[in-house]
Amino acid sequence: RPGVIFLAVVVVWIMAAAADTLAFRRWASIGALAPGVTLFIWIAALAPGSAHPARAAATVAVTGAAFLALQHQVLQTRRRAAVGTPDPVPAPRQVAGGVALALVAALVAAVVTPWLPGAGADPLVDLRDDNRGSSTYQTSIPPLVDVADNLQRTERVELFTVQSSAPQYWRTVALDEYSADAGGQWTLRASGGDIDRGLDGTAPADAVRQQFRIGVLGERWMPAAFSPVAVNRADTLVVQDSLTLVTDRDSVSGLSYAVTSAPPPNDLTEAQRRATAAPIPSSLRVYTDLPGNVPHDVRALAQQITAGATNAYDKATRLRDYFRDGSFTYDPDVDLTDATDATVAFLQIKRGFCVQFASTYALMARAVGIPTRVAVGFTPGSLDPATGRYRVTNFEAHAWPEVWLPGIGWTNRFEPTPPSTAPGGSDLPGDTAASAVPAPITATPPTTLAPASGEAAPVTPTPGPGEPTPGASTDATGGGSRLPTALLAVLLALVLVGAVVAVVPTVKARRQARRRRRREPADRVAGAWEEAVDRLRELGEPRPVTATPAEVAARVDPVVGATAASSLAHLADAHTAAQFGAAPVTEAAADDAWHDFDRFRRALDGHLGFRRRFRARLSPLRDHAKVDASR
Repeated sequence: RPGVIFLAVVVVWIMAAAADTLAFRRWASIGALAPGVTLFIWIAALAPGSAHPARAAATVAVTGAAFLALQHQVLQTRRRAAVGTPDPVPAPRQVAGGVALALVAALVAAVVTPWLPGAGADPLVDLRDDNRGSSTYQTSIPPLVDVADNLQRTERVELFTVQSSAPQYWRTVALDEYSADAGGQWTLRASGGDIDRGLDGTAPADAVRQQFRIGVLGERWMPAAFSPVAVNRADTLVVQDSLTLVTDRDSVSGLSYAVTSAPPPNDLTEAQRRATAAPIPSSLRVYTDLPGNVPHDVRALAQQITAGATNAYDKATRLRDYFRDGSFTYDPDVDLTDATDATVAFLQIKRGFCVQFASTYALMARAVGIPTRVAVGFTPGSLDPATGRYRVTNFEAHAWPEVWLPGIGWTNRFEPTPPSTAPGGSDLPGDTAASAVPAPITATPPTTLAPASGEAAPVTPTPGPGEPTPGASTDATGGGSRLPTALLAVLLALVLVGAVVAVVPTVKARRQARRRRRREPADRVAGAWEEAVDRLRELGEPRPVTATPAEVAARVDPVVGATAASSLAHLADAHTAAQFGAAPVTEAAADDAWHDFDRFRRALDGHLGFRRRFRARLSPLRDHAKVDASR
């Protein structure tokens, strides 16, 4: 992702600059290795696994040893110790500055974070918690995207087998929160507090008992018939609201387990249907939430289809029959990746696969007040007469809605996807909607459901109305645009440049002020000379260790110009006298030394071009004139 690449570039630059400063400005050999080693650890922790991690580590060790050997020779010529720096560490000032900078950074992060691309969906750097024994889990492949991937594979691969007393839909996860961002996203709202371990309920008389043998399914979701009441593995994690099962192992592959489920009723009595007109409990109203930016026409169409229905059962039935009346075509090859709103595009072209049918049904059911979520899993598969087990492959991957009815509870009996021999078609046992004649529905999608202006119509439909991120937090209120990534990168670059332009000169000005205010006149003279040498070093003219101040002033004449060189020569004489003269240095002599420095700086600025002068002012070189002068 662009954000991660940009972060990597910034980090590498910072580490390289820090290592260079420590090695050749502070002359701290061991310390100069720290940024590179830190960067290596950072890359090793976040990057995909390397085929030769030992080789990479050995390369870092060899280059680090070579650097230390060469640096040792350099420091010997400078008559310096191989480790450390002679400068005292201003710990209190550094700590105070670091704390202040951290507070500013935290404040800026709190303000900027909501505007970053994907702030409501994916983190900039995703550190997933997949440790065994964890009570939380984030899938590496979003379930709805996984359905699309399975259906688009060219070969049929057996994922698991199940021995069951009756064929069922084998659900893996239920997604219960919707965001209209990025074309539409369904996510799992569950957090650590919603998850428990083990499931040991009482099985009803009509319970469906299953024995699963998982093959190459992957992830940690455990297939089970709706609705599980007991599982024979006590370490199973259970999302309480939806009874989604998650293995405690690193992957569900190779797992064998038994599940007992209580299926919803296939048919309701007339009294049960009328009873679904009862109010929805407040605890379930969260399953009717829709963000404000869901298109109004989708809501209006749902209201139009269910007009006149007096209870939730009739509304749910009418919505299902709308998708099953023959006007919609099941097509697993549909792709809505570039659609501004996948739901609108699907209703416009009336062509899609199970993910579009399930998601759109769920949105329209919520729009008329029916608690709904999207389930992901597999259709029953094919029964092997030799083993008595259902063989489930990637072509049985499926998504369907689950609705809650008063007096009944959650049920998966309202399947909007038409039956099909193509991968992903519906195959709900006992489903009679395909042969039933639906009640006359004159409602048609309003003409305003056409794609937005400037968008090609028809648009080709997505593996889902969007890419869900189970476990990720979403914006329940929907709205809120995000700054384009390119614009954000430009703004961040401008902030960095502005910080350099503002911070570096400010730090230098404060350092110069401290040198001017030194208590002893001799130290003030030395401070003026240190400032002058810093200006030379900014131009790439470091002072040789063996050169005297007068020799330095004479050597840089061609670089700084005659006028600046003259002022520098006066300052060099004053510095030499202050360091080695017998008479004490007076306040007047210290003031004269700084006057010489001011004249030197003005003459130097007049001699240099704007570009070179600007680059020198922004150079982050640290002062070492004091160290050199003391030798």
